[in-house]
Amino acid sequence: MPEGTHSGSGVSPQEAGLSAPGGPVGAIAPVLETYSAPETEAFGAELAGMLRAGDLVLLSGDLGAGKTTLARGIARALGVGGPVTSPTFTIGQRYRGARGLVSHLDMYRLAGIEDEEEGLLADYLDGESIVLVEWPAVALGGLPEPTLAVTISHLDGDRRRIELRSGTA
Repeated sequence: MPEGTHSGSGVSPQEAGLSAPGGPVGAIAPVLETYSAPETEAFGAELAGMLRAGDLVLLSGDLGAGKTTLARGIARALGVGGPVTSPTFTIGQRYRGARGLVSHLDMYRLAGIEDEEEGLLADYLDGESIVLVEWPAVALGGLPEPTLAVTISHLDGDRRRIELRSGTA
């Protein structure tokens, strides 16, 4: 497998330049590849070990890139049971996991946050949840500073390029 790839026991978040569990995300922007949906989900599970209550993770990428798959991996590792699906039609889902609350938002159907009801996101951005936001660009004005920005690109077949950055997308 090429250098910079991930396969379950491949590049860990720490090796990719992220900090130790429970700590803030480092400033280095690692880029890696996964070769299947289960690998993308497994990398999400590894990222979950870096997150704590109040963290905001932005998930960007085209339709079908793997944003929900990565979010599912994060949620599962945080102890969320049951289905973890894209909340496209409901804007958000809240899950209770073994490590606390997980808010999963999907802004795809919004034209912009400024046109929405004030407080639309307030219940999800409570400072106690780990918040995962798909399609964050339309809501950037209504979101606090993120802990981590993730961009997922579909390369071919099941292969994905995942770029991690501290802060904004």
